[in-house]
Amino acid sequence: MSFKIKKFVMSSGERGCLILNKETLLPVYYQNLYLTTNVRNRSATASTMEIVATNLLILSNFMKSRKIKIIDRIESKLFLSVAEVDDLIRYAKQRFDQQKITNVRLLKGKQIATRTFSYRIHVFSNYLKWLCGLIHSMKGIHARYEIDTFIENLRAHLPKDKSLSEEQIKTLFKLLEVEGSQNPFQKEVQGRNRLIFTLLLNCGLRAGELLNLKVNDLNLRNNTLSIFRRHDCIEDRRLNQPLVKTGERIIPLSDELVMEIFDYIKTCRSKITKKKKHDFLFVTHSAGKTVGEPLSVSAYEKIISTIKKVSPELKSLSGHRLRHSWNYFYSNEIDSSNLNISRKSGLRCYLMGWSKDSKMSENYNFKHISEKEKELIGRVYESLKKITEGQYNGKM
Repeated sequence: MSFKIKKFVMSSGERGCLILNKETLLPVYYQNLYLTTNVRNRSATASTMEIVATNLLILSNFMKSRKIKIIDRIESKLFLSVAEVDDLIRYAKQRFDQQKITNVRLLKGKQIATRTFSYRIHVFSNYLKWLCGLIHSMKGIHARYEIDTFIENLRAHLPKDKSLSEEQIKTLFKLLEVEGSQNPFQKEVQGRNRLIFTLLLNCGLRAGELLNLKVNDLNLRNNTLSIFRRHDCIEDRRLNQPLVKTGERIIPLSDELVMEIFDYIKTCRSKITKKKKHDFLFVTHSAGKTVGEPLSVSAYEKIISTIKKVSPELKSLSGHRLRHSWNYFYSNEIDSSNLNISRKSGLRCYLMGWSKDSKMSENYNFKHISEKEKELIGRVYESLKKITEGQYNGKM
C-alpha cells in the first residue's frame, strides 16, 4: 500500500486534508482518525494538519518499506525492536520532497534541521502511543508499562538541550545592539530586529504570534500584551499567513519592555505606515512595493539566517529556541517560589498559550494572576535583562 495526501475545502470554508491509499484513493483508517480526533478537533490550523499528515505519511511509508505490520505488533505487545527504532530514527532524519502535498519522495543524502527532526519524532511518538492505547482498549489488553517503555525508547532520541546558553544569549544581543559595530543589519531595521528578539525571549512567543501582533495589542495602561488568534484576517494580505497555534492570552510586561515597544511604534514604524490601512506591529522597512506592509514569514526567517551566518556560535539559532530559553528561566524562578504546584503549572500553561491536558489551564486567565505571580514574572524579566546586557554569570 502506498500513500498520498489530499487537501480539501469544506462548504463552510474550513480547510483540511486526508491521507489516502494511493491505489484505491480511499482514506486510510487509523491515521485519519488520529488527524480528526487529536489534531483537527483540538482547533489546529490547516497548516498544522498538513504537517502532521505529512509526518504520518512518512511513518506509514517506513512501516511499508520495512514490511512492519504495526497493528499486529501492537496486539502482540512486540512494538518495534531496538534495531527498528534506530532504523526509524535514521529514516526520520532524512529530507523528503513534498510534491504539492500529494506525494512524499525521499531526497537521498540530505538531512533535515534539528527542529524539524524533533517535531517529526514528536508526531511519531504521539501517534504510536495513541494507536497502542486504542488497539489495546479495543482488544482488552493491559500493557501500559510496555507502551510507556516503547514510547520512551523512541523519545530518547530527541535532542536534549533546546534552549540557548547564557553566553549565546549575550552574543545574540551584542550583535543586535542598535548602531553597534557588529550589527549585521541596516540602520533603519536595527531597532525593529532587536525588539523582535527581545519579545521572543522575554515573552516566549512563537513566530506566528510575533508576526500577528498589532499595535493595539499593547496596553500601556496595564503594561500588558494580548495574543489573539486571527485566522483569515481580512487586513492580512500576506500569502503565507502567520498563524497563532496556541491559546489567546494576556501577558504582563516590564516597564522597560513596554517603553521599547512604544518607542519602536512612534519612532520607526510610524514613518513608513502612514498610508497603510493595517495595524500589524512589525512591518517591512526596505524600499519597494512591500514597504510598510506586515513583515512576512520569509523576511522573519531571513533575519534569523543573517545572524546565523555572521556568528558561528549562533549557527543553530531559531525563534523557538528562545521560547525554550524563556521556559528555562521561568523554571529557575518558579522553583524557588512558594506557589503551590497547581498554580505553578497553570501559570506556565497560560503564559505559553498551552491547553495541553490541563483542565485548570484552560480556565486560567489574566484576571487570576495574583500580585505574587506578577512578581515572579518580573523576576524572569530581570534575569533575562541582566544576560542581554552582558552580565553573564555562567549558571546555564
